[in-house]
Amino acid sequence: MTPATNPELRSAGDFLPSRYPTLSFPEEDWAVFCQNCEALELDDPNPHRKTFEALYSHLVGVNQWLNLTRLTTPADYLKFSLLDSLTLVPVLQSLCEEHSTIVDLGSGGGYPGLPLMTAMPSQNFALVDSRQKKVEFLNASIPLIPRTGKGAAYAFRGRDVGRVHPDLLHHAEVVTARAVGKGVDLLPDAAELLAQGGVFVLMKGQSWPEEEAPLYEEACPAFGFDVVEDAELSLVPGDPVRHIILAVKKGRVDLRKSRKYLK
Repeated sequence: MTPATNPELRSAGDFLPSRYPTLSFPEEDWAVFCQNCEALELDDPNPHRKTFEALYSHLVGVNQWLNLTRLTTPADYLKFSLLDSLTLVPVLQSLCEEHSTIVDLGSGGGYPGLPLMTAMPSQNFALVDSRQKKVEFLNASIPLIPRTGKGAAYAFRGRDVGRVHPDLLHHAEVVTARAVGKGVDLLPDAAELLAQGGVFVLMKGQSWPEEEAPLYEEACPAFGFDVVEDAELSLVPGDPVRHIILAVKKGRVDLRKSRKYLK
């Protein structure tokens, strides 16, 4: 295999944003995005436009040889990657103090982590993914974002944090997760990353109430969590409802009860 057909053979230089052309959002698409932000009562995104375009350009460039996303048109990216991620900002602002630590679990192509880092520049972020190549992409993306807080990406599973990154063990005020598997399967990872009183913020689609919520709510106490909120929103009127589920870590993992939920 050659580097063109096997991403594992790519070098660190292939991740550099400077290797790829800078793309600009079409004015019509950007205007729609800004209108959607206003309708959702999100902050004006215009001050961050250049950063978002840089992140988009880098994503599209690396995505040519590393599978990061299927959302590559400007309109799809702005709505389903960027707008969707930014809906978490008011939630996190209500949960965090300045310089709080936020861990994005299963960051993959960088969403919601990279937009959140852009919109919340003073917070400390750790972007976690089990795949090393995606972590290399994330660490190449982070310098594109003007910020004062710390930011880095790490390759491990959340439940292994005590062994591979003990400095992050039970350290985060918030853990986020979006489009990264079933909620119940993420509880052991969030439990190891969060400090007592920390909040697990899970983003889910319209099938959440029927397909996942009952088992998730049943399993939460075994991992020391209480579900405190399930907020519904649509990105634009008429779109399917999305869910933002908040669970507070109030206790310890019950090793006996949690065993039935572990994969």
